[in-house]
Amino acid sequence: MSKKALTLSEINQAVNFDEPIGPDHEFFTDFSQVRGDFEERIVYANLNVDINGEQLSFDHAINGKNKTIFFLGGMRGSGKTSELLKYTQKLNHADCFFCVTCNIDEGLDLNNLEYMDILVFQLEKLTEALKARNVKIDKEVMTLLNNWFSETVREVNKSIKGEAGAEIGIETETGIWSILKILGSLKLGMSGSVERATSVRTTLKNRFDDFARQFNLFVEEANRAVRNHGLGQEILFIVDGLEKTMTVDTRRKIVMEETNRIRQIHANTLFTLPIELMRQRQILSQYFFVEMFPFVKIVDRNGNRVPEAFNRFRDFIYRRIDQKLFEAEDVVNEAIYYSGGSPRELLKIIKMSNVFADRSQGFISMAALKQALKRLANQTAQFIEPEQWAKIREVIRNNEKQLVTPFDEVVQGLLERIILMEYNDGTFKRVNPVLELSDAYRQLDIGA
Repeated sequence: MSKKALTLSEINQAVNFDEPIGPDHEFFTDFSQVRGDFEERIVYANLNVDINGEQLSFDHAINGKNKTIFFLGGMRGSGKTSELLKYTQKLNHADCFFCVTCNIDEGLDLNNLEYMDILVFQLEKLTEALKARNVKIDKEVMTLLNNWFSETVREVNKSIKGEAGAEIGIETETGIWSILKILGSLKLGMSGSVERATSVRTTLKNRFDDFARQFNLFVEEANRAVRNHGLGQEILFIVDGLEKTMTVDTRRKIVMEETNRIRQIHANTLFTLPIELMRQRQILSQYFFVEMFPFVKIVDRNGNRVPEAFNRFRDFIYRRIDQKLFEAEDVVNEAIYYSGGSPRELLKIIKMSNVFADRSQGFISMAALKQALKRLANQTAQFIEPEQWAKIREVIRNNEKQLVTPFDEVVQGLLERIILMEYNDGTFKRVNPVLELSDAYRQLDIGA
């Protein structure tokens, strides 16, 4: 677990952006009031949650048949995972949801992943959560589930017969422990050899209508059980990490080509949506709720700095790094400006600045920051193509005229690479300010 840096040598561990930071962590900073038009109550409203002051509640009597599939999209490094941890903490109580977090980057093979893997993983995580809280599910239902999954495993074993050590074990007992072991075996089967994984997935897909019914039956019984135990009104799955899968094609297949299967699952679910799939918002919105999670807006359309945003980011830095490790607060403010409102980009800037910091001084100077920014700027500009430079110029001109830049494939590519940064509900885009320091930007006179 990272700790606050008191020396330069401790900075790198304190700016590690791969470690999820939840509300209980000393590093956690709440940016909810400085994301422009985006407010967290939008998330709660999409989940049919009522807000009464600080109290959140879900009425299953009204919304029991009204399950929500909600996609929260956003740019990489915008702080979605930390925000999700905050939502989970607020939603997870007796009057609201029993939250089941499914971090697919921690439990599944990101090199070889399909939607079926995620569904089995969701059931496994739900079963683990119920077992951990000693929640009892109706015995008849557990017997039905055990019988169905055991039969499915037999079908899988028939298809992989002959592959040494490939067969999946079948549980003879019934109950939550046996279901958990079967689900674990199925998940393991989908992360094994290509042949084995294909056999498991194909069998489940061929029986998907039945699978969906079993999934929905299990969730409904779990809903009743958690209410009886005073743990929540219904289950809420939070599925995070999809953007970490290895290829764009994998992510597209999981979301866009599995829309019909996703619709057959009747469980409240919040998915994080990779930035490149936000272009499909209009299609997805026909069936699901889709919202954009933006960067923090640190400057307005006229280029004026937003004081409250800078205050939050200073807090963000000083929670991680002792203030004495900076030559002056101007160094921190300059780093914040060039982050463009991205927590992750800010951590990258600080980490690179630490590389150039004079150890004999014992702090990050403005000179070290500028050297780091110049290096990051030239790296950012290195592989930008002519049509992309033209689009960057167009964005700058549109912003000067207070116009919205229309979306196209070039804009999409620039957003994915964080060369363009997006704010509010996507109507305001600006060039990553680090890019403006690059030699290429200045030589091409992009801003003129």
